[in-house]
Amino acid sequence: MLLDLLKKTRSYRNFDPSVRLTAETLRELIDSTRFAASSANRQPLKFAYAYKEEDCARILPLLGWAGYLAEKPPYPGNEPAAYILICNDTAIAENCPDTDVGICALAIVLGAMEKGIGACMIGSMNKAAIAEVFSLPETIAPRLILALGAPNEKIVLTEAAGGEIKYYRDEAKTHYVPKRPLSEILLPEIE
Repeated sequence: MLLDLLKKTRSYRNFDPSVRLTAETLRELIDSTRFAASSANRQPLKFAYAYKEEDCARILPLLGWAGYLAEKPPYPGNEPAAYILICNDTAIAENCPDTDVGICALAIVLGAMEKGIGACMIGSMNKAAIAEVFSLPETIAPRLILALGAPNEKIVLTEAAGGEIKYYRDEAKTHYVPKRPLSEILLPEIE
């Protein structure tokens, strides 16, 4: 059921180092995006991936993780097993809409979770350095990167109390994600 899949598809930031991902798995996840909606059906998004440990190690320090947390994950020994980089081909569309990026990112993370692979969408990155690591041509602009791997942490959804939506971790490093109740996000019916 979609709701169950959405509830367990969290922003995982710690991964089991014993589980490696393959190029084939990453290509399968990327392939699913071909069937997603695209503004004016222009399909300007291109995808790169990395799964070799040495490549992943080069990417990790170029990313900004978990803005609300003082102790930044991933914790040592829990680094991502792979990355998928979502890029805009500016030769097709100068400015690809954020909606296209979001739709494709969601397709990938839901597909990953269906396979038992956790993901974290990361917009905070050194784009110039990322482009260099992936050897991107000038017309390919990084937009969002997804960290992937077998989840190695506990994440609990909670009700946002008093409008407090900042995620946090307890002493046991359990990650809590407050969600606004339906009553706070639903606007009145049209009169």
